Amino acid sequence: MCGRLFVAPSTEAERFLASFGVHNVTLPTVDNIAPTQAVPVLFRDDEGTHMGPMRWWLHPHWSPDPPNQRFAMFNARIETLLSSKAYRDPVRYRRAIVPAAAFMEWKAEPEGKQPYYVDTDGVLKLAAIWDCWKEELWSCSILTQPASASFSQIHNRMPVSLSDELAREWMNPRAEIKPLLAKVKGQSQPLFARPYA
Repeated sequence: MCGRLFVAPSTEAERFLASFGVHNVTLPTVDNIAPTQAVPVLFRDDEGTHMGPMRWWLHPHWSPDPPNQRFAMFNARIETLLSSKAYRDPVRYRRAIVPAAAFMEWKAEPEGKQPYYVDTDGVLKLAAIWDCWKEELWSCSILTQPASASFSQIHNRMPVSLSDELAREWMNPRAEIKPLLAKVKGQSQPLFARPYA
């Protein structure tokens, strides 16, 4: 599902960003980022590839309403990207990656929900989509998918996280979207989860 994010500087993150031509960018240290707050996003537009903050709750460019939380738009189900009015253009033309140190997930326990801190070796490269509303608000959603057999012990959904090679394919503006989605669906970096106090 992915309901909180952690961001931290690392040599792995700098190397990853540099592979896209984004140099001299150091990620901030930000813990427990909640939906609607700003997250760092690697994205491409007509002028090239950039790194910048975006609101973690996508607001479509065509919306007549100002940014709101009427619909849960911080995560986008990979299964419905092409059928969703809000997501089908961004997934075709505005793909992105959120470089994160970790994310938080909650497991239902008899005594209540237990948060788990989930990270990987290096930097998590979370597949995302973005949009821009009225040239005023840049926002994004992180892709989620059904959980793997191992992660399903914590939650039934998990983010789509990519290898370096798949990250390059995801960011390729010329990639055919249906084969690309088929390729990234089910992909995950190795995930390590531990209870979070």
